[in-house]
Amino acid sequence: MTAGRDDGAPAFGRRAFAFGLAATGLGAGLLRPGAALAANRPSFPCPSRPGDIVGLLLEGGGGPAGSVATFGQAFRPGDLPAGRSLQARLTDGQSLPVQVDVRNTHPDGSVRTAGVAIAAPALANGQMAGVLLSAGPASQSQPLAASAWAQRQAAVQVTGDNNRSWRLELMPLLPAALERGRAWQSGPLAVQGRIEAAVPSEVAGRVSSLRLVADVAVHSDGTLRMDAWLRNDIAMRDGGGTARYTAAFLLDGQEAGRFEIGRHWQYTAWGRLAVARGQTAGNAPRVLHDAAYLADAGAVARYDLRTGVDDAVLGEMSRVMADRNWATPLTARSITQNMHQTGGRGDIGPATQPQTVWLMTGDRRAAAYAIGQAEAAGSVPWHFWDPAGGSAAGGRNRPGPGGWLDTLRWPRLWTDGRGGPPPGGLTQNIASDTGWEVDSAHQPDLGYVPYLLTGRRAFLDGLQAQAAWSVISQWPAVRETPGGESVNVVRGNQVRGAAWSLRQLDNAAWTAPDNDPNREYFRVASAGNWAWIRSNIPKWTQEQGELHGCIPGVYGANGALPPWQQDYFASTAAAAARRGNGEALAVLRWMENFLAGRFLAGSKGFSPRDGAAYLIASQENSNETRPLRTWAETGQTTRRKDMSNGDGWAKTQGDYAQLALQSLAALVDLTGTTEARNAYAWLSGAGAPFTRQQDYRRDPIFNIVPKTAGPRC
Repeated sequence: MTAGRDDGAPAFGRRAFAFGLAATGLGAGLLRPGAALAANRPSFPCPSRPGDIVGLLLEGGGGPAGSVATFGQAFRPGDLPAGRSLQARLTDGQSLPVQVDVRNTHPDGSVRTAGVAIAAPALANGQMAGVLLSAGPASQSQPLAASAWAQRQAAVQVTGDNNRSWRLELMPLLPAALERGRAWQSGPLAVQGRIEAAVPSEVAGRVSSLRLVADVAVHSDGTLRMDAWLRNDIAMRDGGGTARYTAAFLLDGQEAGRFEIGRHWQYTAWGRLAVARGQTAGNAPRVLHDAAYLADAGAVARYDLRTGVDDAVLGEMSRVMADRNWATPLTARSITQNMHQTGGRGDIGPATQPQTVWLMTGDRRAAAYAIGQAEAAGSVPWHFWDPAGGSAAGGRNRPGPGGWLDTLRWPRLWTDGRGGPPPGGLTQNIASDTGWEVDSAHQPDLGYVPYLLTGRRAFLDGLQAQAAWSVISQWPAVRETPGGESVNVVRGNQVRGAAWSLRQLDNAAWTAPDNDPNREYFRVASAGNWAWIRSNIPKWTQEQGELHGCIPGVYGANGALPPWQQDYFASTAAAAARRGNGEALAVLRWMENFLAGRFLAGSKGFSPRDGAAYLIASQENSNETRPLRTWAETGQTTRRKDMSNGDGWAKTQGDYAQLALQSLAALVDLTGTTEARNAYAWLSGAGAPFTRQQDYRRDPIFNIVPKTAGPRC
């Protein structure tokens, strides 16, 4: 199991007064009282015709009419049924050419997630245009002809410190990558295929674990895109280790980038998206998504889109990105490298703070920051590639086409150095000088939202690699689930570690394309965890008595329970339940007894103010094993141990009330009980610290609310 650090955090130890992106270099002292709002949710066009699905905005980049914008899009069940095509029109009724590449589907066969391409009208820099997507009659179209790239060039050249070079010309390999069932995009506006090759050891610092993964796309407007990644991630083979080389990216005979890589540690990756526009001036438009619709689709949490974000938060993002080190491969780009670190972390939640700002406002600065950190996530040493992996769909003992290291093929594997030699541990252990200390209890989700909104396949790779690591980083002795799979990330873990590990598994399972070789494993792992939790509900209910509804877990403060960790887990359960996971909804309904009850038990002797305290008592004495089982004895012991807020909020000087509110908001949406509504109403009006609108404008990461009545846009 991943070693969990005993935080021993005092009441002020987490996000106390440190609002604004501390983990990304944006910390306390950033904002002045009364700072002006710079970004609010823009107005999206509203569906108005039969078949209309959702409105989007195009923000112009100076490109001519026909410039192709590509992006990712999630759909509600039933909105884009099987056999229907996607259509697009401007708000004035003008039709736009559109292409949809389905990634996966809902149980009813309708589209869940897809890559979308739109041929946009001419838009000046910053000019906005509203677009409506709708479901139309089935149609067929031919993919872009090979003549569109016949004279184009894309190549990657790697040169070792011994001056030996290896060069891979990508365009001759593109036709094979576009064969039926392999293409990432295939239509009249865009084609995209993936090309992979091992980098010869003699040019990679004499290691055999380095590979090139390049996603090459050609658009109908003449754009050539190469998303090229050097992944030193091949695991469970001899010859792995640190690589040293120089990499050059070339497009149409021009060098698009040259990178000196002095140390490329094993189990890490880096990449860059290079774009050549041919003879076309200007850039394709940027796409702004309707976050309210994405919440309806179960893709993201339901953020309060009325709040806005303070200018200083976005301004500081620009300042950080202007630093020349931002562009250097394998740097952290302000991601917290010591993930054991607590305090004002702007990267821990259902999404990171830059991603939340991006969803809420569509601001290009937040988008660039979140995308940059998704790229930098490649430098975290949790990428373990198995060339014979991805075999779950074909049988556990059969080799697959390649996939992330999983416990169906390696049931005893543990990435901790204590795993020993294979098959218990890695063939090469993770280097001790990477600069990273990874920890499942404090891991941020850096790839899911960027993949969801951009559709960049490299970000899906990052999401899947992290999800697979979330399992194999757990001690094998606690990983078994009722189905016999070694995938349990909850048993023996910190509750926050369980929350964030299961968040990764659920996001990977929900987004995995239908033909993805990793898909079945993530679904097995997600389902196995929720089934295990639900199977333990009767036992936990008996053990916890009147307070039942708490996920058990390891925590450093003996005799105490941190309610905010239950809120972390509630956010993961709520996300899964919104997507139709019945097991997760059953777990959330069970948790409601505690999540809502802590604010409604005043008449039973437990102060509602203590429902949002940093800690409440869980045992009479720290050396006892008998848990407190009534609200009365819990309230009394909490006061005796000086954990209580009393008549004030001294023990809630952090984001604890925000965390509780987001749990209650999810309960209002998903269970709709009187208890959930009453608890949410009480806490919303109680004046708890950091629950004012100006607090959320400075730090919106948990600005999650129930769905309101009325039109969405």
